[in-house]
Amino acid sequence: MAGPIRESRVTAADRRHFDFMETLLRISDELTEEETANLKIFCLHLIPKGQLAQLRRAMDVFVKLMELDKIDQENLEFIEEILERIGRQDLIRDVLRRFQPPDREIPENPELQPPGREIPEDSELQPETPELQPETSELQPETSELLPETPVLPPENPEPQPENPELQPGESNSYQANEGTTTSNIYVVVHGTVRMIQETLDHLRNCLATLIGTRRSQVKFRGYKKHKSILVHFSIPRENTAVLRHMADHSDPRLVYMGVKSLQIDAIKVQPGAPVYDVKRQLPVDDIEVGCSTRNKHQRAPQSWTRLSALNLFSDALPLHLQAAASLEYQGFSYSLVRALVQKDRLREHQMRQAIQNLRNAEVDSNTLRQKAEVDSNTLRQKAEVDSNTIMTFRSKLDITENRLKEALETITTLEEKLQQAQEYAEKAAKQVASHVTEYRGEKPPGGWPAQVENADAATQTHLTDPVGTAGIPGGVGDKVGADPTAKEEDGKVLGTGPPEQERHTAETEGAASRSTGELEQVVITFGGMGTEPGKFYHPRGVVVSPSNEIYVAERDNRRVQVHSTEGVYLRHFPTVVTGTGDKDMRPHDVCMDGNGTLWVVGRGETADHVVQYSTDGTTMTRFDIKNSSYYRGIAVDMRTNHILVSDPDQCAVEVFRPDGSLVRSVRHPRDGEMTRPRYVTVDGEGNILVTDLISHYVYVYDNSGKFLFQFGGYGSGEGQLNEPRGICTDSSGHIIVVDTGNERVQIFTRHGEFVRTVNTGFEPEGLAVGPGGQLVVTNWNNETVTVFPNY
Repeated sequence: MAGPIRESRVTAADRRHFDFMETLLRISDELTEEETANLKIFCLHLIPKGQLAQLRRAMDVFVKLMELDKIDQENLEFIEEILERIGRQDLIRDVLRRFQPPDREIPENPELQPPGREIPEDSELQPETPELQPETSELQPETSELLPETPVLPPENPEPQPENPELQPGESNSYQANEGTTTSNIYVVVHGTVRMIQETLDHLRNCLATLIGTRRSQVKFRGYKKHKSILVHFSIPRENTAVLRHMADHSDPRLVYMGVKSLQIDAIKVQPGAPVYDVKRQLPVDDIEVGCSTRNKHQRAPQSWTRLSALNLFSDALPLHLQAAASLEYQGFSYSLVRALVQKDRLREHQMRQAIQNLRNAEVDSNTLRQKAEVDSNTLRQKAEVDSNTIMTFRSKLDITENRLKEALETITTLEEKLQQAQEYAEKAAKQVASHVTEYRGEKPPGGWPAQVENADAATQTHLTDPVGTAGIPGGVGDKVGADPTAKEEDGKVLGTGPPEQERHTAETEGAASRSTGELEQVVITFGGMGTEPGKFYHPRGVVVSPSNEIYVAERDNRRVQVHSTEGVYLRHFPTVVTGTGDKDMRPHDVCMDGNGTLWVVGRGETADHVVQYSTDGTTMTRFDIKNSSYYRGIAVDMRTNHILVSDPDQCAVEVFRPDGSLVRSVRHPRDGEMTRPRYVTVDGEGNILVTDLISHYVYVYDNSGKFLFQFGGYGSGEGQLNEPRGICTDSSGHIIVVDTGNERVQIFTRHGEFVRTVNTGFEPEGLAVGPGGQLVVTNWNNETVTVFPNY
């Protein structure tokens, strides 16, 4: 048989206490050591310094404050003010406010009864002056309006509060004794309030704090009791009670606006045997009618209460219609008329506030729409810029395709002409051979073949074995059949056939074809010239050659990167745009290529220097910004780590970045006065960093961690000496190739910095790159050209 069901021993009050302690623990855990120390400093006036030193956690301080009656479940303003002063508004918002939400129902204290409502039995509470004694027995209300429908009896064992709490026995805590002398208990009857929730309580406390001129934390809530009206118990500083009593005596309209119907400050001393009310006729506190009705000698409230007798006609803050209402009240009109006027004024004020709030909401909505429109406009603008860049890219691709198609057509036409010439030449050679051949039966005629027939036959065999259209065809035939004038003329045409002028653009060919061997020698190609149209340059600087033999040249003043073949044929170009910044584009300084075949370009913008990653067709992929520099920068990619290296002449260093722009390290020379103006930078196959310095005329070598290894060069014009070195790169053999600008040459060194040989350029070179076929590509800053050396 099941046993009796036991009720839960955990009450709602217990759970409320648990939540309260959990809130304090959360605040204690969130405070740092410094904030906990500041909390102790704010409590120095309450807790002795020796005791504070023993309190390690903030929770220990909170427990001590609870013992001192500074905080409890309903009064957390002391903690709230300290948290606000130490800058932890987040704890107020996220922790304290959740413990005391606005709609929380405040628990009622049914046993609440203000002291002095019945006869104190302690003879020490005799009034000091007879003025406090009731004048006559007519203090009893004569009208039935003041009598309660259901009288409420006072507690059986009243505990009257003495005027000096220090005289109470059993008080061991000096602070509590001091607290009793510095605070006063006030009891207010609030009319018209149905429920006591946290929002209502906060409103009352704020209003009282404002009226008496103190902080909200000094107004402590002690409990409330609900009947037809609500009796609320607070404690306030004693020095502020005079102000409140004066306002109540003069019926300050602010108390009326609060809905305060009655007010009692501390207990009143009365004589034993002369009660204000006897036990049977004692009125419940919320049934005493003490609004703005007038008093006379037959209708007087107990001396322990201050009646709100009338509105103050001399209040500057009182509206005109309330002054008229006060005048009516003095003429005998009821308080309900005054209250109706007040409620009407409140309604009008509420409507005005609602209208103002609506206007503010409309303004917020307008600002939101304006911001949204600006965002949409910026998005459309950026999209338009991207579309414009895409169109430019497509136009460049279309131009490239058209150029390649023209080149193909021209090549086909040239091949067809060569094929036609070869066929005609073969027919003529066959006719010449046929005119000298006689019939025979597998043997030579007596005396052998004539010399002309043998020569013609040999020429025909040579023509048939050589590829159609090569330089060997006309050369061989011209040498063998020089007697035929027709053949000489056609031979001259074949020898004069070379690369079409449209294919080479402005390329200038140095060298000549060797006619003795029938093979064409490799030539030095120079192309470009000053201009802004495609194929022309305006201050070319950095250069790089792709694995597919495409030359990428960074043009500073044309703000673009041009692409040519290693034969000097223009392919395409794209602008060096910078998306997502205040700069639309930049002036490129240098260009390099990573292991994925994408380009990295460093250049100068108006607001900052930019490092941008482009695809080979000019599409922006990613970027990051660096501080503006007064000098030109160089850029390189470490193929092993995919790090981006950028020279920083202002800081005498080389900065190593990740592709997202985060700094890995700064590479500097360990000695002062060295590497003061780094210009170009490269990375060899072992990950070593090589830097040219324009001022010291040296090349500095560091390992991949930035440790200095050695340097070579030095000012001069001899072998291995340098004069303003600029562009630098390495080849597949590990050779270090350096631009020697001041000496108008390019020098080659071993990987250890030992001189190997020199390539004279005849001009002052700037940038430098090596192609996959061993080509040496050099930019010429002064002549606005690019030169391709077939080998070095």
